[in-house]
Amino acid sequence: MAVVLAVGLTALVSYPVAAAQVAGGQAPSEQAEPSTEPEADGLELIREQQLELKATLDAGETEGLSVREVNRIRKEQAGVFALIDGKATLADMSINEKVELENALERINAYVKGGRAGRDEQDVCWRERMSGTSRMVTRCGTEKERDQAREGARDFLQRPKICSGPGCG
Repeated sequence: MAVVLAVGLTALVSYPVAAAQVAGGQAPSEQAEPSTEPEADGLELIREQQLELKATLDAGETEGLSVREVNRIRKEQAGVFALIDGKATLADMSINEKVELENALERINAYVKGGRAGRDEQDVCWRERMSGTSRMVTRCGTEKERDQAREGARDFLQRPKICSGPGCG
């Protein structure tokens, strides 16, 4: 999965700075081709990508984006720059920072791609406590899958807990 951003907001370009890199793995395109060059850290690629997008927005090339969407992109980018400031590699970040970074990049991607469908298919990660323990786990899925899981949990909690009526105990 590559983060897709618009350059000049007219042509889509795929960047191999995928969530796999943020999570510590390699993007699929990088796995297939062995390289003799030193491996660029995903954090530096993210920084370059976001600076390029910022320059594009600063130049006023916002075709297809509303003022509100541009402002949301800028707000998310401010969060990205705050997270990566002072960090040289992804290894310098905690798991919570990596999750926050990936989510911010996915939100930026959804705004650039636009539309509710883009937001529903946006990949997100969240931290949750495993039932019966104090151990935290990271779960990832689409925004739609996370919403469905929340609704399922909410429905379970709202069901009556006392058995009454025919067929009970």
